Amino acid sequence: MARCRKETTISIRKLITFHHSSGKSVRNIAKLVHLSHSTVQYMLNRFKEGNRIVNKVRKGRLEKLTERDPRFIIRKFVKNPRLSALKVSTEFNEKFSTPISPETDRRVLREAGLNGRSARRKFFVSAKNRKLMFPFAKSMLNKSKRYWNNVLFADESKYNIFGSDGRIMVR
Repeated sequence: MARCRKETTISIRKLITFHHSSGKSVRNIAKLVHLSHSTVQYMLNRFKEGNRIVNKVRKGRLEKLTERDPRFIIRKFVKNPRLSALKVSTEFNEKFSTPISPETDRRVLREAGLNGRSARRKFFVSAKNRKLMFPFAKSMLNKSKRYWNNVLFADESKYNIFGSDGRIMVR
């Protein structure tokens, strides 16, 4: 792939046309402005054909977000990975003048490398329960195999009254 070309500034283009009109050669102008002679030649040909120094209007739609907007979106998701794109887009619309859709949020996050994933299921053990469980586990450490053959392991069931412990998406 070709390297990203830098656009020559309008002041340099004006300088090229000035030096050319004063009678300097293309290679001398190239040395003066620190550009290749082919670039200088291209600028002069474009000036001769259309008598223009500025670029033509580019095709395609302009970007909706400024440089600052994606940083706001990314910061929100880095602080709280469980946020939904819908909530962040509504907050963005309240704060800034340009309205965006949740899909724009997702697009910005994908470009930043923050893809949506399903969170790992980890059971919560509070500090109080951890203190109670530790001595119990230590006491069971040296029990014989005969003891464990007599233990009946029953499956525990957990029921949710409100909400679900289903899949949680994080970024």
